[in-house]
Order: sequence, then C-alpha cells, then structure tokens
Amino acid sequence: MAEFFAMHHIVTRVLLNKNTYVGTVNQSPYFAGIIAGSMLWVGYCWITRLVQQSESHAINLAFAIIFGLCLYNFFRAITLDPGLCPRPAHDGELKAIIEDLASEGRLNGQTFCIQCMARKPLRSKHCRVCDRCVSRSDHHCPWVWNCVGANNHRQFLLFVSTLVIDIVLFDYLVYEYFSSIPSPDSAYCFALLCEPALKDAFLLCVALWSALQLTWTSVLLVTQYWQVTRQLTTFEVSNLGRFGFMGGRGTLAAGSGGAGVQMGHRHHHGAHQQNGDTDSEAEGGAHKQPHKHTFCGTLTAPGTCAAFLLNLLGLDRFTRGRAARGLTSHARNPFDFGAVRNCRDFWSMGKELGVEYGQVYDVPLEGFDEAKKRKEAERGDLEHDHEGSGSSRSKSLLGKLSMRMGMGSGRRGYEPLNQV
Repeated sequence: MAEFFAMHHIVTRVLLNKNTYVGTVNQSPYFAGIIAGSMLWVGYCWITRLVQQSESHAINLAFAIIFGLCLYNFFRAITLDPGLCPRPAHDGELKAIIEDLASEGRLNGQTFCIQCMARKPLRSKHCRVCDRCVSRSDHHCPWVWNCVGANNHRQFLLFVSTLVIDIVLFDYLVYEYFSSIPSPDSAYCFALLCEPALKDAFLLCVALWSALQLTWTSVLLVTQYWQVTRQLTTFEVSNLGRFGFMGGRGTLAAGSGGAGVQMGHRHHHGAHQQNGDTDSEAEGGAHKQPHKHTFCGTLTAPGTCAAFLLNLLGLDRFTRGRAARGLTSHARNPFDFGAVRNCRDFWSMGKELGVEYGQVYDVPLEGFDEAKKRKEAERGDLEHDHEGSGSSRSKSLLGKLSMRMGMGSGRRGYEPLNQV
C-alpha cells in the first residue's frame, strides 16, 4: 500500500502537476491506466503460473474467454461515443429553438444547455469533465476515461460483469495453485498469508489486489442492474428526491392524461443542495429552507467515516441529498414499463419504447406504446405510398414500352431474320 501511495503521489503531484490526489485527475486516463495495468498483471500471472499448474481446464478456458470479453468491452467503453446530444447546425436553427422554448415558458437550464448552446433531451446531462451534453447520461466514469451514456452503457455494464466474474475465477485459480504447491518447512508465522507469500509473493499481491477491487465492482454491478430494471440512471437516482425522474425534465404522467408540465419550471419548496451533490443540476430555481438533521443524515454527513465507506463502495448515491426520500416516493416514472421491458429497452437502445434518447424532448401524452404504434403506422403508410408510386411508375413504363412494341409490330411484326 505504501508503494501504491508513492506511485499515486508521483503521478498526480509530479507528472500531472495537480493540486489534489483526485479532483481534476478524472480528466486524465490515470484511473483507466490502473485498470489496464491490473488486467495486464492478472493476465501475466495466469499465463506464467496458473495455466501451467492448474488442472481445472474448464475453469482456465472460461477465464480466458471472459478475460478476452472483459478487455474488448473495456476498450469499447473507452472509445465509443457515449451519445452526444445534437447541436443546432446554424444560427437560424438555434434562434428557432430559443424562440419556441421561450414561447412555451420552458426556456431554463433544464431544457437548454448554455455551454453547448443546444436543447437538452430528456434524461440528458452536461458533463463538466467532457464539456458536452450526453443523452441518457448515467455518470462520468474515470475508470473508463469516458462518460457512460446511451451509446456505451451496454459495453460498460458488460465490462463490469465480466470483470467481476474474472476476478472470482482468478482468485479461485490462485487458491488452487497455492494448494497444489507443498508448504515450505520454514513457515513459522500465520499460515493464511505467510505460506502463500513464501511460495509466490508476487502472485499473492496480485490476488489480494484483485480481491480488493471485487468490493466496489460487485456493488457497482448490483446497483447498475437494479437501475436498469427500474429504468433509472445513476444521475437520476442521486437527484430523485430533489428534481424527480429524468432530472426534473419529464412530465408528471404519461399515458394517463397528464398535462405534460415541465417539473423544472416549478418551484420545489424545501429542495436544498448539499456540498456532496457535485454532479447534480440545480437549474430549477429551488427555494432553500431550513431542514432538520436526522440520525442517518448525521451519520452519513460529509467527512464522517460512514460517508467515506459509502463513497468507497459507491453507495453514497442512495444517501446523498434527498435520494433516499425520492426512492421511497410513489411518483411514477414515465419510462418505467416493468423489469422485463426495461431490460429489453436497455439492451435495444430505446427500440422497445420506440425512442431515440438523443432526440426525445417530451413524453407523449398518449404514452410511449401508442406513440410507437402511431409511428409504425405512419412509416407503413409512407412505405405503401412509396411502393404504390413505384408500381404506378413501373406500369407506365411498361405501357409505353408495349405501345412502342405494338407500333413496331404493326409495321413488320416478328418476322424471321432470313425473311427480313
């Protein structure tokens, strides 16, 4: 741990010349390099030690396949576009967008991004690290050096899933490797760590480092799958009690005759912004009022040991601000259609609901199902009209051709070549 802290100090304070150990380091590929280096050493230990000594051929094969999938999805999560929101092509389009929002009384920070000078789709967020608006933004992940949005969220979830499975398989192979080696006679200390250290200290360090990563990756994996089944993102969970679903940019009801009121244009009494909510968007005009501190709120306050553990495990998103109150509320999420359909919508990138998250600005009053049926019907009518125009055009061409052939046959007919 001392060597790791020394390396961390040299990289952050000397090479990157940063003032803090975390802070703006998120803008650099430092944390992604830690993941890549860890996977490199794990693969090195497996090739040079485990695959030669272990007799579990099936587990070795499974580890190799999952390790390859983990590397591939890690690379894809870094390189894929997370889903940038479209910007106006020219000043005339920008002027029209601003005039439309202003005439509807919805020109505010929750429907229009000042940094990008573009309209914000529902469930989008402007990332201050990447300086761009991301559609269906989940969070900015320094471990993949990229935002996690609509286009690369599936690759990110596959990366975390294969990473957790690979860590479990690797630790099992390490345990099997140490069990197959005879114990040295000079081991007089605690057998749980001293004997493996005497057998192979480097492999033991890599195994312990991998097991340490299993703590936060397993929590991240469970929370991500839970959010997928609930049709939620990390940003929405963190701000659910303050701005409602979709960061306060959705309608109050979908498919139930809702009026489609923008929640961001309302005044939410009692909404307050805490110092820990650094990623939340507070452009809704909230009135601040004194609030009472509960026992749980005091226990998880910033700077306490419980807050540090929650932040380390990634569970602070459920306790930060008013997230816990929002999770227990009975407000309806207009994008939630049950666990099965939510999962299908996630893996199909919005095809289940018939939406394109980079261009959805309002929730249909009739609901997503009826809107999808209407779009499919309109698309079918357009295809039918196109086929009808194509068939009529082909019929006219055939008619002209037959007329010309008829005129020619009236003069000569189909006479044999020798007669001609």
